[in-house]
Amino acid sequence: MVRVGKLRAPKPRMMFESLAELGPECIVGSYRLVQEIGRGGMGTVYEASHTVLPRRAAIKVMHKDLRRQPGMASRMVQEASILEEVRHPGIVRVYECNVLPDHRPWIAMELVDGETLASRLHYAQRLSAVEVATLLAEVADVLAAVHARGVVHRDLKPDNLLLTPTDRDFPLRVIDWGVARLGAQGRLTLDGLTPGTPIYMSPEQATGKHIAAPCDIYSLGVIAYEALAGHPPFDGRTLAEVVCMHLSSEPQPLHDQSTAPAELCDLIHRMLDKDPQQRPGSIEVRQQTRAIAIELSGVYEELEITGIEPRVPKAAVRARPLHPAFTHPSDETVVVDPEALELGVTELMPVVHKPRWTPELAAVHPAVARPPSRKPITPKSPRDSVVGEFAVQRRRS
Repeated sequence: MVRVGKLRAPKPRMMFESLAELGPECIVGSYRLVQEIGRGGMGTVYEASHTVLPRRAAIKVMHKDLRRQPGMASRMVQEASILEEVRHPGIVRVYECNVLPDHRPWIAMELVDGETLASRLHYAQRLSAVEVATLLAEVADVLAAVHARGVVHRDLKPDNLLLTPTDRDFPLRVIDWGVARLGAQGRLTLDGLTPGTPIYMSPEQATGKHIAAPCDIYSLGVIAYEALAGHPPFDGRTLAEVVCMHLSSEPQPLHDQSTAPAELCDLIHRMLDKDPQQRPGSIEVRQQTRAIAIELSGVYEELEITGIEPRVPKAAVRARPLHPAFTHPSDETVVVDPEALELGVTELMPVVHKPRWTPELAAVHPAVARPPSRKPITPKSPRDSVVGEFAVQRRRS
């Protein structure tokens, strides 16, 4: 007799919600969380320290309410791969990437000290022309590196520009690459989940067509416009109004709202062109803004040359007493006496007479001083001439 029992269904696997509550002293991978330092549309950022190595890091963990959103985990992993692939001092380095027990991805990145451009504009309202030109040159340098690899950020805004003026490697970091290279997905909302932010979004990005490098140039132009004028070029009460202005309206001339030079204002307006083909590239923006920043600041880079002696100023050379053998007909021509060169006189060394040593002739005995009279040595006869000697023969008349 065989007894048949009821099969019990396995208990569902429970999510470790207790481990998902992150805070100070929690361990994530090889890092111990210290404190929360920021929140974004996709995740929360914590300051952390390595449990073994003397290393500080920024741990970015995806929000719990995004676990069921399709593609959110892929965006986090993609951000880590972009940070690992593109090596530029303006992009933070990635240390580690993994998932929590509740299947939320997290990234351990380089931790840099600084403030966002949004925070700077909140207190300063506007930036000077030289600051805006320098900012454009630095961000364009980062974009030139990523655009060469086919990467488009697609969400450039003041919150994603971290200013680090005391950093030795680079004065800023472009952060939040979670929506880069994803293509147009979803609809435009203000919850931060769709690619881009409406106020800084390019016209083609608003319509979901031709997502490429000019999108970042347009967004950077909006940031520069806002930094100079104190307000973005397009802003409205509703999302539809903002998108409509990006598609059809022209911004007010910067010449009337700032004291920036004309070449900088014209460049920013070119970056805000509706046609992506008419916008300058990242390399062109970098070159022009660097030149403008140098011209406005008047500060030029000094090159330190080692291995050679410093050049003596002309005034110092002329102040020294000259040797009589030198004459200066003009500032460009110098006539030098050969005897002065024999004595070792140079242009950079003081004149010191050091004659060659000769014996005192007056101290020599007179008998020794006069050599005995001797007859010159000549051949005895013309036949005794040796090689190299010539005997003069007289012609017989």
